[in-house]
Amino acid sequence: MPNFDPYEAILVVTQFIILLTFHEWGHAKSANMLGDPTARDLGRMSLNPGVHIDIIGTLILPLLGTLFGGGFFGWAKPVPVNPFNLKNPRRDLMLIAAAGPFMNIVLTFVILGVIKLLLEFSTFNPIGSALHAEINRQLIRTALISVFLAAFNMLPLFPLDGFSVVRGLLPARAAHQFEKLSPYGMPILMCLIFLPGIFGIPNYVFGFLSNISFETLNLIAKIVGIR
Repeated sequence: MPNFDPYEAILVVTQFIILLTFHEWGHAKSANMLGDPTARDLGRMSLNPGVHIDIIGTLILPLLGTLFGGGFFGWAKPVPVNPFNLKNPRRDLMLIAAAGPFMNIVLTFVILGVIKLLLEFSTFNPIGSALHAEINRQLIRTALISVFLAAFNMLPLFPLDGFSVVRGLLPARAAHQFEKLSPYGMPILMCLIFLPGIFGIPNYVFGFLSNISFETLNLIAKIVGIR
């Protein structure tokens, strides 16, 4: 039975919302840079979390999953993109899709960089202070969620970012065939998320993503200099 901790659940969801906000801003900003102002004109090129929040996907499901241990899953409002405004739609849609996960990796560097600065230039001591240890734990967890968000979104399933990235990398004929798989993306994704829990079997996909996330976090921590 998971620990029912509303305070911890609210913290996790708050971290998730902040990370999603930067993720969606990355999509909107890159679209604007590539010639499509649709998201900007609709107020979506913003670091205000309120414009990106989907009540069910950003608040209710993540909160319930965190409270009851049912698996962390959620989403934000999708950033609108008009491909007719793009000079090279297939390439540019790939870059716009990749900008979200890329933003999460950048954030991971920033978060771990903050820890490095605290260790180097302040009295921050996670070993000798319970408060500092908790701050360090929250920062590390935020960084891990950010990496996992990037890894999860790179799955090559519609409507995740990885679908558009793979489509953009494929030759035109193969990309056209790949697009035919888009109607099956969401059903497959739902099965990957929920069926292991229903049947009591290990979730190998999420296990694989978790391993990638931990390894990526460790690599970035080494680059930053805190490992």
